[in-house]
Amino acid sequence: MDGRQWLRVDRFNDLSDEVVHHILSFLSISDLACFGSASKRCKELCLSTPSLNFDELCHRDLSTSSKRLMLLSSLDRFLVRRGDEKLQTFRLVWDIDYFLVKEFSYEEEKFRVITWIHNAVKCNVEVLDLECGSFRMTLTPFPSCVFLCRSLRSLMVDMKLMVFKEPSSASFSNLECLKLRNVKIADEGFFKWFSCYCNCIKELCLEQVSGVQNITIESLSLLSFSFVNHSLTEQCQLSIAAEKLVDLVIDIKSIPHRKSINILAPNLTSMKWIGRLLIHQNLGEFIRLEKADLFFLKNGAYDFGFVSEFLCSICRVEVLILNAESLKVFACTKEGSMPRPLDNVRYLRIDIGSLLDDLVLAMICLFKTMPNLSTLHINTDRIFLHSKTESSGFDVERWKLENPTFVSELEEVTIELPSGSNGIELSRYILEHAQNLRKMVIVHSPQQSHVRRTLKKSKKISNATIVFQKDLTRGR
Repeated sequence: MDGRQWLRVDRFNDLSDEVVHHILSFLSISDLACFGSASKRCKELCLSTPSLNFDELCHRDLSTSSKRLMLLSSLDRFLVRRGDEKLQTFRLVWDIDYFLVKEFSYEEEKFRVITWIHNAVKCNVEVLDLECGSFRMTLTPFPSCVFLCRSLRSLMVDMKLMVFKEPSSASFSNLECLKLRNVKIADEGFFKWFSCYCNCIKELCLEQVSGVQNITIESLSLLSFSFVNHSLTEQCQLSIAAEKLVDLVIDIKSIPHRKSINILAPNLTSMKWIGRLLIHQNLGEFIRLEKADLFFLKNGAYDFGFVSEFLCSICRVEVLILNAESLKVFACTKEGSMPRPLDNVRYLRIDIGSLLDDLVLAMICLFKTMPNLSTLHINTDRIFLHSKTESSGFDVERWKLENPTFVSELEEVTIELPSGSNGIELSRYILEHAQNLRKMVIVHSPQQSHVRRTLKKSKKISNATIVFQKDLTRGR
């Protein structure tokens, strides 16, 4: 060993165990094993590292039972040698594919994985992240000891047909984060236990969770809640009462019949709603709402009644992000009536495919509800799918007739020009009537370079700076 190699060893040996453990936390289990074979101290550090990542195993060639058995045995031996050393983080990604492992033993392999989870609990794990691709042949109870682990702060589980039941022993949990994906909840008792005993919980995510029709959650500590389900077919009722909740995500893309949602969250500040509005919904008024992202599905059956109720719930919002369908929904009114005013909206972003004439009508209707709008972003598709004739029905004179007062407070505007003239004409109208405008950014395709000359000829009412950005990927 030459002098430079000795220098490297000496530098490493000078590091404290805490620093080395932090470095080792970024290694996979394979790299950790290689490190442990370098020296006696490396072996000790390897076995005492508080972070274990069994997450690259799914990329290995495990196509035969002998290869799977060899790996399982190696991991078992490693955990036995490690003993009860403190474990902060344990991450496991494993694919128990019945059709690959039946030659060996599907049940045996499943037993090994459950044993590793028990081992993590025995080592007072703090963060447990589990992702198993296929417990799909049989329903498997999730180890209840996990919920009785007082050291556990974060639990993330993505395991098909893993069944979660209410723990048999009543015990307060110190869980702060719970994320469940593709699991089955045995009955409503699990959420009753959650509401009673998870008094430290701050984040709860339920994605593609099945098994129960009624989900009721009450929490005095919950700050963030996410509910994602694209395959609800049976009756479902979701009720959330969380006084401290500030962040909410609802993603429901299935047909909304016989589904209801009740939310009591007076301090909510951020909401993302994807999919559909439900016919039966009770949201109250989010008096502290700052931001709302609304991405509704096409072909949804929306009537004025529950659209109006939804608007009442979010009427205090300051930052609003919409897609084309939610833009149309917001413009949904009874004949002769106006949508609910959105006086607090200062920032509006609209993500739409193009500025078709019917979308411009919806925009005008929406703009009239936002007298204090200061920032406007209109994002369109890079690929122009519609003809110019479908997007050229609104010139400056038509905008003058509509006279939407939103332009009076506009300060910053960004418009990605689609095909047709509607985008250009809207830009002209804003330049000629937005007296407080400070900056306008126009993003155009190479074929729309003429827009520079057109807009520079406009009679600006303000001293706004106009920035033209040519996007070479647009218009193709």
